Parts: sequence; structure tokens; C-alpha cells
Amino acid sequence: LPGCKLSPLSKRVFIIVLRINCFMTTSPSVVASDADARLDLIEQEFEAIKQRYRAKLGADDVAYIRGLRRKSRICEVLGRGLLWISPGPLTFALGVGFVWLHRNLEAIEIGHNVLHGQYDYFPEIPQFHSHNFKWKAPIDEEGWRREHNGQHHVYTNVYEKDPDLNHGLLRTNDLTPWHPSHRFQVPLYLFGVYPTMLYRFNGQNLGFAQEYRAQAFSTGNQGYALVDTEGATPQQLQQRHWRSIGRVLFKEYLVFPALAALTGYSALKVALGNMLADAINNYWIGFTIQATHFTEPLQPEQALQHKGRWYLSQLDSSVNFKGSRRMSILWGHLNYQIEHHLFPDIPSRHYPDMAKEVKAVCAKYNIPYKCNPSWGKAIRNFVGVMWKYSFPPARSGSQGGAHHA
Repeated sequence: LPGCKLSPLSKRVFIIVLRINCFMTTSPSVVASDADARLDLIEQEFEAIKQRYRAKLGADDVAYIRGLRRKSRICEVLGRGLLWISPGPLTFALGVGFVWLHRNLEAIEIGHNVLHGQYDYFPEIPQFHSHNFKWKAPIDEEGWRREHNGQHHVYTNVYEKDPDLNHGLLRTNDLTPWHPSHRFQVPLYLFGVYPTMLYRFNGQNLGFAQEYRAQAFSTGNQGYALVDTEGATPQQLQQRHWRSIGRVLFKEYLVFPALAALTGYSALKVALGNMLADAINNYWIGFTIQATHFTEPLQPEQALQHKGRWYLSQLDSSVNFKGSRRMSILWGHLNYQIEHHLFPDIPSRHYPDMAKEVKAVCAKYNIPYKCNPSWGKAIRNFVGVMWKYSFPPARSGSQGGAHHA
């Protein structure tokens, strides 16, 4: 001020007061504008990554998916043959392993990714287009595309919008009403659901689970997202369910055991080998999917109102775990769940490279990038979440952190 002499301490106080005054008088619209500008920049960064990798798609991607199918068939022939004629436990175990590799590749690195439309870009491989593909898994393709692609990947971690947030009878957040059956969800899922995981997806995707909850829970489907079955009748849904699981059960537990018996070998041994490969595959896929989705927090539905905010919600709702490139194939590249949720229609083999660019964007904008050091650590984390929410809230109306699948 003119003519006024202030001590150093008074000057500091004066400057602080001025700054507070400027902060208090800043228009909310300016703050909102800054936030929107940041979201615009984040959207541009991730869109640029997506467009760069789309421009790279070509013959190598076609060769990759064809090569996977070829390797899958080789594993199937070796596995079936070893189970059929195996003279001892070692060859039997090898047979189980090769059949599992076949079932694994077909279920996730091929099937799951193809149904996301990752190979719809290539007219030369129509058999790998999402709407033509016949999944070698006990899952109805249309139900999966509608629930998984159309709801889960759009409304990820949005309460009562994402069907995979609390799938089946699972409770993974404090907002979902507690039911006495939740007390047993850890042993129920570890020893009942996961050994038959693939056979249970139809229950979620075709709406059977929500019908059960409506009758079994006093709060019905409160806390659970409803699946849109597009007007299909219960009879039509049941037909689709049994058609999809019947094609697998018929092949694995009737055709191959019968052929073994007809040629003088043990039908029981073949059926047992197929059952072991089936159970291993279900556990493997169940643990992979769950370990990369149980994260926090719940997302607001408003996340869909801005593509940049939607990208942030996907980063919030997914978590990776470390692993080699070869092992990533057996995980369907779902150990790169963050990249999969950001870019679900880019062929999964690109995710390890895309992850480097995603991490750089996250570092630039101070966005958390979640990655577990190992698959085992990721599994322990999600089992801990299941255990935590097995019990009722400490007090009525309490709201804790929220977690997802």
C-alpha cells in the first residue's frame, strides 16, 4: 500500500490473505471448466493410443489368431490321444495338460477376445468375427455379448448397472444389502462356483441368477444389476442355455468316452481326464477374471457423460498383475485388464506394448495405475475382499469401499 511500511511477517500474512480471497472468489464455473479441460486432454491421450494401434493392425494379427487355433488343435489331438491310450499316470497327466491347454486357449485368448470384436477388422477371417464365432465353451454367445460387452464393459463398477459387480450371489461392497447366505460366500465360490465357472456364466448372462435372487433374498435384486434379456421367453432362454452347455458335455463326457470304449480302451479314464482338465480350466479362468476386477471404488453413472471420465473410471475399476508374455496368452492377456477395459476391441496381443503408453499417460496426469506384483498376490487380494463382505456392516447404513468383478 502507498506510504505504508510492513514488517516481513505482516507482508507474509497479507499475501496469504490475498491468496485465500482469490481462491474464495474463484467462480465454480472456472473450476468446472478446468476439470473438463483435463478430461478432454485425458480423452485425447487414450484415443490417440487406440488409433495408433488400430493403424498397426494387419497380417500379423491374422497370422496370430490363425496360429492360436492351429496350436489349440494340436494340443487337443495330443491330449485326446494320450488320455485315450495312456498306459500310466505320467502319460495320463500329460493328456490332461494338453486337453487343458486346448480348452484354455479356446475359452479366453481366442473365444473371449474374438467375441469383443478384436478380429472384426479382417474380412479374410470371417470365422473369427464376433457375430459369426462359435465358442468352444459352455456359454451362450449372444448372452455373453449383451451382458459382458454391452453392460459390464460400459457401466464398469457402477452400482446396480454393472451385472458383474455382484455376480451370482456374491456381495462385494457395503451398499449391497447383507443376506445370511453371504456368510458362506468364500467357501461357496472357492469350492462350488469356481470349479464349474464357465458353466455358470449363462446363469448371469441369461438372467437366471436375478430370478433366483428375487425369490431367495428378502431385498430381492437390490444391489445387483439386472440383465436385459431382450424379451426372450423363459423357454427360449433355457433352450439357449442347454444348447450351449450341452455341446460341451456331449463332446467331453459322451462322445470321447464312448469312442474309447468302442476301441477297447477305458471310457472312465477318458471321462476322468476330461473332467480334470475342465475343472483346472474353470479354476484358472475364474481366478484370472476375479483377480483383475476386485478393486475400488464404485463409479458414478455420470462417468459415461464424458469419454475422458469414462477412461478414468476404467482405470479405477481394473487392476493388472505381472507375468511373462507367454503366460499372458494363457491368461487371455487379462493380466492386462486395464488395457483390456480401455481398448476392448484391440487384439489382446498388443496389450503389453500398449501398457507402456498407458502407464506414461497415467504418470503424466498423476493417475493411479494399479498392478499386483504376481497372480498369487492378486488372488489373495480378491479372496480377502470376498471374506470382508461376507459379514454384515458394523452398523446400519454404513458405507465402505466398494469392490468389483
